[in-house]
Amino acid sequence: MHSLRTLSVVLSLFAAPVLADESKPAQPPQTAGSEKPRCEHGVQKSLCARCNPKLAPVFKAKGDWCPEHARPESQCVICNPELSKKGVK
Repeated sequence: MHSLRTLSVVLSLFAAPVLADESKPAQPPQTAGSEKPRCEHGVQKSLCARCNPKLAPVFKAKGDWCPEHARPESQCVICNPELSKKGVK
């Protein structure tokens, strides 16, 4: 009887993770085409310093700031026209 109980415990340890994976809903795979939401400026919404001016000090602290156009250099399409190819406005 003791060996039967031990066997059932061992089997449940192996079966539990498999059963748990089957109960989870399937998530779509992350692909290169799945992008984060963009704002009206063509920048990732959560990183747009023009939509969220509170981000300006963070970009300035990282040295990523265009003082002439008051936006991050990495988002300044005026200084970096190639950004327009990526949809930045």
